[in-house]
Amino acid sequence: MNFYWVYDLPNGLFGLLTITFFVGFAVIGLIVHRRFVLRIYGRHPHNDLVSYYLAAVGVFYGITLGLISVGTYTTFTEIESTVSKEANTLGAIYVDVGSYPEPVRTQMRQQLSEFTHITIEHIWPIQRKGEIDDRGLHMLRQFNETLNHFEPSSMREGIIHAEVLRQFNQLLELHDERLQSVGNGMPITMYVVIVVGALLNIMVSWLFIVDNLRLHNSLNVLTAALLGLLVFLIAAMDHPFRGEYSIGPDAFEFVRDKVINSSS
Repeated sequence: MNFYWVYDLPNGLFGLLTITFFVGFAVIGLIVHRRFVLRIYGRHPHNDLVSYYLAAVGVFYGITLGLISVGTYTTFTEIESTVSKEANTLGAIYVDVGSYPEPVRTQMRQQLSEFTHITIEHIWPIQRKGEIDDRGLHMLRQFNETLNHFEPSSMREGIIHAEVLRQFNQLLELHDERLQSVGNGMPITMYVVIVVGALLNIMVSWLFIVDNLRLHNSLNVLTAALLGLLVFLIAAMDHPFRGEYSIGPDAFEFVRDKVINSSS
């Protein structure tokens, strides 16, 4: 069973459900366990000892959560950078092939334009579902065939052709990296650690003896809401191409509007 359906929800609803889950667990757990805590440990003040253990557990969990958050954000930004580089390389190739003679120039530009259109309109929606569409790779192979069949007739054309070949190889590498990143995400084991760790932090807070139940419950809710918010943040960034907060085809749209369409 997977929970990928949550990425089909609006970010606000996804976050609200996550926070509600932890807050609900905290409130219900406190009400249910309060009488057992009082019965087992009595009203003898032991809050100092509980505070010590809560601080220790919080530190270990906080470090773990912080490292996972930084790692998730770093991966997200690296993949976003890869997409931008791919689009920029595509734009550079489109400009360079403008120096090729006809009819190969029109053929190459048409192939690059179709690749850009397919990527934005068809491939990206499929990526948002966590699936890989290899139509883009097939189109790049067609462009590669056109490129390899061209024979430079002068030194100038040879220099430009060599540069286009170099950029095209870079485009292929970046394209492959993007495809490999479509299914990128943390293993379920790490999510178990994150969620169970948050629940354990909440459970330790139930051991406090606070005469004012309303105050105890308010503190409990605030702690649970914060933990739920952090878990939501990690989950929202974990799959860079899925969900409302994800990497979109903005870089390709910029190349299409500012480079391809303006050159037509």
